[in-house]
Amino acid sequence: DGDETNRETVTVEGTVSDANLDYVEVNGREAAVTDGSYSKRILLDEGENTIEVVAADLTGKISEESVTINVDFTQPKIENLTPTEDVYINAGENVKFEFDSEPGLRATYFIHMPLTNTVANATELPMMETSEGHYVGYWTATSDAYAEGAVIEVKVVDDFGNETREQAEGKLFINVD
Repeated sequence: DGDETNRETVTVEGTVSDANLDYVEVNGREAAVTDGSYSKRILLDEGENTIEVVAADLTGKISEESVTINVDFTQPKIENLTPTEDVYINAGENVKFEFDSEPGLRATYFIHMPLTNTVANATELPMMETSEGHYVGYWTATSDAYAEGAVIEVKVVDDFGNETREQAEGKLFINVD
């Protein structure tokens, strides 16, 4: 009860033990029962969903249970991502990047260096929510870093597991004179 998901369907499973079982229904739809176990896949709506399971035996005795599951399958938006212009930095200098989204997200960033432009080669680093829904990150250039056009990518994940990624328009030029 009170679970959270970002999926549009859920399979409701359980067990029943009644020698005179007539039927099991999940949200008013009959569920298949095999060897005392039932299973029914149902569609979920965004928001709060109540799942009701009803079991009835041949004598008319009814047993009911219900649980609530919260559903959110909307990806968070990333807005006002900076830098929007290319940034030139040298060793010891830093670049600030920021964006707006909904509050309370897990925000991280990657720096994709040219020629190794895959996420596997980038380290995911945390960002801070400095005010409600406003996220800020800093990266400091090291003396051994060199890049002509590194890409800043930010990622946000909400409590339901919905994820959004976006790359800044401005590229990083690191230790290039």
